[in-house]
Amino acid sequence: MFNRRRFLECSLTIAALGCQLPAFAAGKALRLGTLPVVSTRTAYEMYRPLLEFLERNLALPATQLETPPNFKTMYQRIQENGFDLLISPPHIARLAQKRLGWQPLVMFQPEHQAVLLVREDNGPTSIEALRGGTIAVLDNSALVAMIIMEALAQKGLLMSRDFKVIETRSYESSQIAVKQGVAQAMVFRSQGFIDPNVRDNFRVLFDAGVLPGYVMIAAPATSKAQVQKLRTQLLAFGKTEAARPFMEKLGYDSISGASEEAMRRLDPYLEATEARLK
Repeated sequence: MFNRRRFLECSLTIAALGCQLPAFAAGKALRLGTLPVVSTRTAYEMYRPLLEFLERNLALPATQLETPPNFKTMYQRIQENGFDLLISPPHIARLAQKRLGWQPLVMFQPEHQAVLLVREDNGPTSIEALRGGTIAVLDNSALVAMIIMEALAQKGLLMSRDFKVIETRSYESSQIAVKQGVAQAMVFRSQGFIDPNVRDNFRVLFDAGVLPGYVMIAAPATSKAQVQKLRTQLLAFGKTEAARPFMEKLGYDSISGASEEAMRRLDPYLEATEARLK
């Protein structure tokens, strides 16, 4: 059954960090790591269809949902082999693959746009209006944040010099920061994580370009046969009715195999990603 207690503890206690279970195999619990982008309660509801599908189709006695509080902690857990399977931002997935031998399984489609959102009613009308203001960002290590900050720098606006950045606990927290005027804009992906009713209160101020979709990766110790089985089941899950609301909440339409060609596109971000995660 789904291990709620393990989930609520987020596997961040010293005991949990020191307890390294074997890699995924039939008859053993599977530890699924999630993105630190929504609250614990929201993550539980979001990932439940996937967890139940994997538990049923891989003959697992239990699945454990583990939610690190931020991307740095996520990468620490990757280095410790703290997950069997992980839904990862693409740049961190590539870093884990190149530096630590993690194995890409599937990617979520379509790709997104990296955007700045502002209040619809009285938000800034140009990026120049952000000078002296504040931008809310989920995590400075996030690829969408890296893309936005690079694009703003090319426009002559530098973080710390021309505007401040505040990191929030979730996208919901970023929304609240903008709504309350604590921040004038928030870094966001073009789809996902904002309730449609809330999304109508925001508009796009700046579009910084393409953001690849999330990648699911398997721990280095996962055998070739296990990798193939996981990939097959994940692709099968993507075609089920239960997958539709799950992917809609993440902001995606489908799941495809993760090709090396697609992963190679993340190479330009490797050094910057590694530096931010230290």
